[in-house]
Amino acid sequence: MRKILISLLVLALAAPGVFAQKKKPAKAPANKPAAAAAPATPAAAVPAAAENAEQPEIDEATAKKYDVSAELVESLKRKRVLNDKDFAKKKEGGFFTGLPLVNSDPNTGFGYGARVFFFQNGQKEDPLFRRTPYRHQIYAQFFQTTYGYQYHELNWDSPYIMNSLFRVRSAIVFEKNIWANYFGTGARTMNTLAFGPTSYDKYAEYNDELRKVDAGGNTYSAYNRYSYERPAAVAFFERDFFGGIIRPQFGVHIGKYNIRDLQGTKVQATGGEGTSLATKLGDENQLGLVRGYDGGWHNLARAAISIDTRDYEPDPNKGQLFEFVSEYSSKAYGSQFNFARYTVSEKVYYSPFEKYVDLVLAGRVAYTQAVGDVPFYSLDQFGSTERIYQGGLGGLRSLRGYKASRFMATNMALANFEVRWTTFDFEVAGQRFAPILVPFFDIGSAFDRPGDIKTSVWRYSYGMGVRLAWNQATIVMVDYAVSKEDSNMFINFSHIF
Repeated sequence: MRKILISLLVLALAAPGVFAQKKKPAKAPANKPAAAAAPATPAAAVPAAAENAEQPEIDEATAKKYDVSAELVESLKRKRVLNDKDFAKKKEGGFFTGLPLVNSDPNTGFGYGARVFFFQNGQKEDPLFRRTPYRHQIYAQFFQTTYGYQYHELNWDSPYIMNSLFRVRSAIVFEKNIWANYFGTGARTMNTLAFGPTSYDKYAEYNDELRKVDAGGNTYSAYNRYSYERPAAVAFFERDFFGGIIRPQFGVHIGKYNIRDLQGTKVQATGGEGTSLATKLGDENQLGLVRGYDGGWHNLARAAISIDTRDYEPDPNKGQLFEFVSEYSSKAYGSQFNFARYTVSEKVYYSPFEKYVDLVLAGRVAYTQAVGDVPFYSLDQFGSTERIYQGGLGGLRSLRGYKASRFMATNMALANFEVRWTTFDFEVAGQRFAPILVPFFDIGSAFDRPGDIKTSVWRYSYGMGVRLAWNQATIVMVDYAVSKEDSNMFINFSHIF
């Protein structure tokens, strides 16, 4: 873990210099006037990540008008800004974006609901306008699916709250999944799917076998399933250093998992309902291979740090985000188990031909390690400074060609690569839209000890996505992914990283 952390930290500090876009002044480039150079800063006073050839001056009178302190102005001088084209498109003031949620996910079924956003961007002349995704974002969501999945959330995010150097991220969540996946834990999950003496290369064939109903009306349809409810509340606090390039984060997550084994329940199977026979979760619990079978309180304390040079959080064109996240669960503050999870990740965004085409090369690598008495429902996670919950290997935001939670262990590694080509943009009824084509590739592995990464099995998937940027901050996505074992289509929101 130490070697991986040091390697990615070096990459985080070096990447901004490698990928910095230094433009040559031109007499009259379309939408790209030459920007005034930022005031010189001693090299020792600020990381290399602070380089920004497009940084405009901050007028003292304007800063005073918008109550931006001298301390904040000095910090903002080192922060990446929106390019001229995106700055011109960004909407002023406060506005609502209300939209129906229509979702399709092979793990949860067809989803429907609604999400209402309120964005407060401020005014264009405000020094923070060009340097933040928004001043405040509040959204409320109601969402459920045909497979009995529910996710309801009230979320508030406020960068530079009250014109300070602090950011608050908070949410109240209720999640319920009556058909959650469980394929086991540990490096053995990387093996081919098997039931009894038979192995299956394709998930569809494996699932067809499980869904059969015997003469007595019994079925193994729920063999890889269980049910849970998870109410949770989170609050994370960040403080900017060097214009938000370096951000320590501290916070708490308070939640509870209510777990239910589906053995003996009526479930859907081929030809109708059947009574569920033994489940994999129940079998492994009897063998002593599972912690957390009965659920319990899941309270986490977090300490994290990020190095962030992205130009625009929701849809970056350039820059990078390095994250190191440590999370601790302890019986001392009410958790059911004592354990810790450490996650290190690096995301890089690069626009090789920014002057001619809106094409972004985006990549992510991540590694997580959990130690102690880790419940199975916490193994399937990567830590993140930006997401309340970042799922593990399989599903929408990791290995898209495999089912959710297909692979999980105390150690997991993941890499994703995407090419994001914004083809054109248009406006309808005052709303801006921009279609984005996204070919992608994912690869990952789950293993029991850090040293096993050299010999572990790796699984990969690939596919094509179509995204739609709506007023820049909202990304609607449709991704289709293929692997040797399965294929999946997802309809959802936001880039996966």
